Amino acid sequence: MPSTSLQIVHEEVCCSICSGFPRDPVTYLCGHIFCRLCLIPPSPKGAHPPRLCPICKEKKQPEALQPQSWATKNLKLLGHGGETHCDEHGEKIYFFCENDGEFLCVLCRESSNHQAHAVVLLDEATQPYRERLKSRLEVLHEEKEEMERMKSREEQKLQVLLTQIESKKQQVEEAFEQLQQILEDQQRLLLDKLGELKKEIWKERDHYIDKVSEEIVQLDLHIKELEGKCQQSANELLKDVKMTQNRYEKERFSPESISPGLARRIHDLHQKMRVLPEMMEKFSGGITLDPQTASWSLILSTDRKSVRYTKQKQNLQENPQRFDRLPAVLGAQGFSSGKHSWEIEVVLGDGGGCTVGVAREDMKRKGDMGLSTEEGVWAVIFSYHQCWASTCPGTDLQLNEIPHRVQVTLDYSGGHVTLSNAETQTTIFTFLTSFSGKIFPFFAVWKKGSQLTLKT
Repeated sequence: MPSTSLQIVHEEVCCSICSGFPRDPVTYLCGHIFCRLCLIPPSPKGAHPPRLCPICKEKKQPEALQPQSWATKNLKLLGHGGETHCDEHGEKIYFFCENDGEFLCVLCRESSNHQAHAVVLLDEATQPYRERLKSRLEVLHEEKEEMERMKSREEQKLQVLLTQIESKKQQVEEAFEQLQQILEDQQRLLLDKLGELKKEIWKERDHYIDKVSEEIVQLDLHIKELEGKCQQSANELLKDVKMTQNRYEKERFSPESISPGLARRIHDLHQKMRVLPEMMEKFSGGITLDPQTASWSLILSTDRKSVRYTKQKQNLQENPQRFDRLPAVLGAQGFSSGKHSWEIEVVLGDGGGCTVGVAREDMKRKGDMGLSTEEGVWAVIFSYHQCWASTCPGTDLQLNEIPHRVQVTLDYSGGHVTLSNAETQTTIFTFLTSFSGKIFPFFAVWKKGSQLTLKT
């Protein structure tokens, strides 16, 4: 009998009440087995089996003889306590036939059915399986230990990372607390200085107005006197003509509205505050587009990071900074020193193109204009038909494809502008020049479907 069958037999022959090996077993026709004493407890009056099965409640007559289910017929095979016995001879089983997969007692072993078969003792039959199980068990233990070691290592790594993150978090918090304190101190200092300058300007303004007002009064008096002189006769006029000329031809009064000292202090403070836009650029996440310069045919995104072309003219307020014919827009941040870099994502519509680079603050913005360094534009024009740099004359660029991302690097002091493919880090073109005045990021885009987006 296969081992699985033995397991099923063990399960089937248990008493349904005490779950033990049935003693003096009886069964209902439904198949449930019980110890006689579990089913019919001792009673002085003598008890009878219940009409209903305690398990399934079926009204069937119990049988007082040996149970009839197929499992309980093999109670002799299992014997008391679960020992294995031969069903045919009732002897204890010692052997296992590997050919038939059957358990054998001594008598079965000697029968002609198994003489030519591979028959081994039960312990010998189970030994290879035990060894395989032990071997597999060792492997599983090793795997478990290795998994636990790996878990411990990874937990340590994660703990180190969490500790580092927490440390960085504290550093950031402390740094920004210090920075906030510094900024507050600098803000207070600058505002105090501006307040002082404002008071001094008002003071000098009042002084200037008083002096000018006095001078105006004196001029009014002189005007009246001269008007009277002009009405005198020749004899009266000529009596003191030289004295009159000397009196009214003195040096003209021209007081300064702002004293040189105050003007110098205003200039010094202005120089200190020039770095504020560049500081704001670093903390605000980079370049943004200036809507005051955007052409009528351009639409800017709400975050001022993207611009796209449209055929429909936008309802925009006219101002001197706005481009009226060229579909262009400048960056909101201008530079007069240092090194700066920004990246643009390029999308071209059918037949469209774009221009990316930098431009002078005083470049022409109204009417027809060219794109060249002479016009104050250092940029590269991209299109599917032709790509060229805005040198004078222009320089054709042989590009295998339109770059999806373009990086612009401005070195104001070094005097060069470099455009490169941000994905491959290959240089597209470099302008060499010298800058004066403020330089702004420059963008132009045309044809429906074309769009430029500043990437942080």
